[in-house]
Amino acid sequence: MDERVHLFGIRHHGPGCARSLQQALEALNPEAVLIEGPPEAEAVIDFARSPAMRPPLALLVYADSDPTLASFFPFAEFSPEWRALLWALEHRRPLRFIDLPSTFRLAAEEAAAKRAAEAPPESEPPESEEVESDPVAEFPSTAPASAAPTPGPRRDPLGYLAAVAGYDDSEAWWNNLIEQGAPAPELFTAIESAMTALREEAGAESEAPGEERLWEDRREAQMRLEIGKALKDFAGPIAVVVGAWHVPALRRKAKAGEDRALLKGLAKTKVTVTWVPWTDSRLAVASGYGAGVLSPGWYRHIWAELQRLGPSERPDLQGLAARWQTRVAELLRREGQVVAPASVIEAARLSTSLAALRELAVPGLSEMQDASLAAICFGQAAPMKLIERRLVIGAEVGEIAEDVPQIPLQADLQRWQKRLRLKPTALEQEVALDLRSQAGLQKSALLHRLGLIDLPWGQFLDAGRSRGTFRERWQLQWEPEFSVRLVEAMIWGTTIAQAAGNAARGRAEEAEALSELAGLVHDCLVADLPEAARDCIEMLQTSAAETGEVTPLLEAVPPLADILRYGTARRIPERELRLLVTSLTEEIFVGLHYACRQLDEEAAAAMLRRCAAFDRAVQLLEDDRLQGDWQRALGRLAEDDPAAPLLKGFATRRLYDHGVLDSAATSGQLSRALSPAQGAPDAGAWLEGFLADAGQLLLHDRALFAVIDDWLLALPEEDFTNLLPMLRRTFGGFDAMERRHLLTLVREGPRPERRVDPTARTAAPQVDAAFERALPLLRTILGLRP
Repeated sequence: MDERVHLFGIRHHGPGCARSLQQALEALNPEAVLIEGPPEAEAVIDFARSPAMRPPLALLVYADSDPTLASFFPFAEFSPEWRALLWALEHRRPLRFIDLPSTFRLAAEEAAAKRAAEAPPESEPPESEEVESDPVAEFPSTAPASAAPTPGPRRDPLGYLAAVAGYDDSEAWWNNLIEQGAPAPELFTAIESAMTALREEAGAESEAPGEERLWEDRREAQMRLEIGKALKDFAGPIAVVVGAWHVPALRRKAKAGEDRALLKGLAKTKVTVTWVPWTDSRLAVASGYGAGVLSPGWYRHIWAELQRLGPSERPDLQGLAARWQTRVAELLRREGQVVAPASVIEAARLSTSLAALRELAVPGLSEMQDASLAAICFGQAAPMKLIERRLVIGAEVGEIAEDVPQIPLQADLQRWQKRLRLKPTALEQEVALDLRSQAGLQKSALLHRLGLIDLPWGQFLDAGRSRGTFRERWQLQWEPEFSVRLVEAMIWGTTIAQAAGNAARGRAEEAEALSELAGLVHDCLVADLPEAARDCIEMLQTSAAETGEVTPLLEAVPPLADILRYGTARRIPERELRLLVTSLTEEIFVGLHYACRQLDEEAAAAMLRRCAAFDRAVQLLEDDRLQGDWQRALGRLAEDDPAAPLLKGFATRRLYDHGVLDSAATSGQLSRALSPAQGAPDAGAWLEGFLADAGQLLLHDRALFAVIDDWLLALPEEDFTNLLPMLRRTFGGFDAMERRHLLTLVREGPRPERRVDPTARTAAPQVDAAFERALPLLRTILGLRP
């Protein structure tokens, strides 16, 4: 290769490599810098010089035809590529990205997706051609070699080298040798020699699948062609920064014609590139990122320590350990734990002592963690998990400059985040919103709107009903993939509000269930989208008029009644909403008893849950006319012979609760339903529906208790045994105190003259032998422990 070309093989996101590369560039002072990366990114690379660009960041390249086809190219402040990029911009040197254009890679993924979609259902879809993560080129971190066979040189170069050197922890070995040591002038020469030997060892082995190997060859062919082009354009030295695995392939002599032949005929697709924030958690190998590292937060600490040093200095042992353990203490103190200064001092001393015992020049992460566990956490695992998540992996989220070209939705979201002071974080963060304040109301609306465009930055926990309907609790966690979700949502609009409203309308047009439409009405109202809510209400009215089924209507009313009864801090079209709820309830009243016929046990139980929720909704509406119509509908259901006994019992109970039936009439209904002519299974189902959540009713209505007691006593043994599961399920729905009071009533007998207040403290009566024998079974039925 031309002597003007200087190849720097690096490990992606390695702070020691970044420091050595920085010094090598200063010494070489190249005329141009070439970096492994997508050439399309050159259009936005100048924005990296802005002080507002704060890593971790990523270049996002996505296909215009399908934004889900996207690739991310992350950078941390300790990434060698980022340091090379900044060096070139600061020194005003030409900067080029020389990897295979993303237009080829994304076109291949698009073609693979189409083939998979068109494949016959009985055949297996073709193997994906996705090559976004390239484990070969990017030094993936590995588990200790003792946990698995020695990794192959192609699949895991770092693990293979560590195993050959006799180390079982490849990450610790590499960190101690390269990332935490003093920079050496011959470092990149040594790395190239190691990679050359590894590639010779790998030879023609077939560890990589054929398609993956082909894409690797194409990438290296593209890099060689770009280096050749740079040699023609520049007369001075050229710095080439690539993954270390590629260096031998770029060094060897190859014919340009052969390289061009590898790239000939590749399909293309139009792509767009921009900068997006990234997170520490997505730099970690645990996220599935092929070029990830085990501990981004620790690497950031190492990078900060290396910045304190001169060109050839090693890190100060005591300072390195003391500053890390101080950060550990500060974190635990913020979480309410007590950490004494003496514990911090002891942890710092212990980490350096462990390094000396293990014959290490500098304490690594393992020594720091062991020292923290012993001296600060006192052997407790829970604080160590917090340290792992917050410090070792890290919680940083990058920031991009306002002048970076962004899609309108991304820009609008960032404006709202800045205005509302909702900073994205990589860690889970719980926030409580007071909807009586304008800020709280706007934050809630923003989070609900993002949910409508399928961007779940916030997970809604509850409405805080214990403090009224003006509080909400959310759990926030930002993911880098949300940038792609915003691109996908561009089809709905250019602002968050517009996109959310149009997305709700689009989903409403495709909705098949009335409950889904009702949910969309609710979502639009809490997202402060009254116009979209009106449109969804109209579609719900139309669908309700066309449906002939009662079940979806029963599911649609409760969420709407909840809004009408409790209100909301937001604007709602109350008149339209009330008219809608009224029309839906009237349709339910007409067809309820028909919908409760010919149901099996499972379907009847589901209908019971719907009817109970609807009953609560009718009470919330506080409309006397509707309540009267509902009671008449319940009366028809209770007297309808073909209806499921479970639901007939439910209807009778609700009529009693609403005062339509008095105790005498209810006892008569109960006696008829439990008569021998009805059959034990039907009687048991009727009783289950009647007693659903009825513990207090039995405790205070002696006549009803006596009727049920007599029915149980009259059952034949076989029928009683068959009904035990149903009885157990029924009484298991009562709370523990109600069941204990019921046991007291059973012990005393059903006759009113012997009745006492079950909640009163009285001397325990004498227990006869028959009751004593039945007591274990009664406890089982009532779900009580002895």
